[in-house]
Amino acid sequence: MALDLTGKKILVVDDFPEMRSMMRKMGVAFRATDIDDARNGEEATKLMTKKKYDIVLCDYNLGEGKDGQQVLEEAKQKDLVNFSTIFMLITAENTSEMVMGAMEYYPDGYLTKPFNKMEFGTRLEKIQQKKSDLAEIEKAILRKDNLTAIRLCDSKLEHSPSNAFEILKTKASLCEKMADFEDAAAIYNKVLSIRDIPWAQLGLARVRVHTKDYLMAQEMLQEIIERNPSFVEAYDWLAKTYEFLGDLSQAQRILANAVNVSPKAILRQKALAQLAYQNSDLETAESAYKKAIKIGKNSCFKEAADYTGLAKIYLDKGSSNDALRVASSIRNEFKNENNATLQAAVMEGTIYNKMGQNDMAEQAIDEASHIFSNLAGNVPTEVAMDLARSCFAVGKAEQGESLVKYVVRNHHEDEAVLKQAQLLFNELGMEDEGQALISSTRQEVIEINNQGVKLAKEGKLEDSIEFFAKAASGMPENLTINLNAAQSLIMFMQKNGKNDRYLYQARQYLDRVQKTNPTDEKYQKLLAFYKKIMGGK
Repeated sequence: MALDLTGKKILVVDDFPEMRSMMRKMGVAFRATDIDDARNGEEATKLMTKKKYDIVLCDYNLGEGKDGQQVLEEAKQKDLVNFSTIFMLITAENTSEMVMGAMEYYPDGYLTKPFNKMEFGTRLEKIQQKKSDLAEIEKAILRKDNLTAIRLCDSKLEHSPSNAFEILKTKASLCEKMADFEDAAAIYNKVLSIRDIPWAQLGLARVRVHTKDYLMAQEMLQEIIERNPSFVEAYDWLAKTYEFLGDLSQAQRILANAVNVSPKAILRQKALAQLAYQNSDLETAESAYKKAIKIGKNSCFKEAADYTGLAKIYLDKGSSNDALRVASSIRNEFKNENNATLQAAVMEGTIYNKMGQNDMAEQAIDEASHIFSNLAGNVPTEVAMDLARSCFAVGKAEQGESLVKYVVRNHHEDEAVLKQAQLLFNELGMEDEGQALISSTRQEVIEINNQGVKLAKEGKLEDSIEFFAKAASGMPENLTINLNAAQSLIMFMQKNGKNDRYLYQARQYLDRVQKTNPTDEKYQKLLAFYKKIMGGK
């Protein structure tokens, strides 16, 4: 069957007008009529923001600004493309760095220049067929309706489709997301009994990590890497395994090997920088942060935290002026972004305090505190803790304690965060005071939660809804509070019928949880109930 692009919305991205013209002509030859083009990555992302394309044909090298990999990164990160969209990278080079970097974000295919009309049509037709086979499954995934997506996978598999492995891979991934690790493992084992496929081996190793069988996972992941040295995702999971085992130096070594294989992977460079800093390996941390900042210049993963991370390293090395230069550059690099300005102000306060410039330190901390009060609920834990540390350093102990309480209230069950809070007090020589504050704050949250749950159990669902709404407004990042807030609303609707206002509120609470812990079992159950009330929409 010949490729037919009738009715397809196509975007061609290339910095050479002759190439854009050639690809436009090829599209027209296959009956396409709706074809837009962009000469660089910025134009491409703007067009994708305004219009959903069925096919994006994007050159890898686009001159100044974003390259094709970064266009793909942003398109996926910001949902500028649908699951059914075909995103194809076009390149005149096939260097390991380019291929490995782009593969991290799973383009649907590559076309290597020069190519002719037949190659163009054959490649697109194969991808289009594969996409159409999974269309209904992907729509369910897009709606975050994982249960329906799994049922659709089962339905497809009953007919022994030619792309059965692709469907099994999708189903296993969905089971992992829903923390159904037993079913996920069964699928991966089924695939491996038929064929020795690396993604199934990795899936099985991931299940071992999820179920805390770290030693077995470690052995499996090492074997995968020995067989497939370019399979960089296996390095990531092996590094995580070593972290769980408490061997941070080995975790760092594994990530360092991974960035040698795929140096353009910005998220891995960030992870390496953070691990190296934890290991007091300031040289490696500095190098990785600098690479992350360079790679991230035109990336959607560009973050102020990379700059503050580098500034901390300079400060630790005694280069206060370099630290101040990097921290202050955040204001220019992230103009009109309050969260970034907050991080800059917090870091500046820390640096000025180290330099003995108390007035400047207090001014920066006051600025940070003002921004924090307007951003509560959207501030990274580490930034809140750094601000608390700075407050203590300039004598604002009451404000510092208030910030620590805020962090504990929002993460009262997260042992890593609680340990971080206690370490702060230990640094200040306030170990006993810290233990008392953390313990009393945790108990306060537990009592608040128990009170709301008690109201629900007594059938006072509207009172429970109101109670948890108030609690969640003060603890927007607390998973337990948000889950129980959603549960009260869902219980009410199960008893009294669908209520659009309550559906909207429940979705907000569930979305908060989804951002941080989408595999939580209670979250998955509540999401299923929510979908049922919605009528499966």
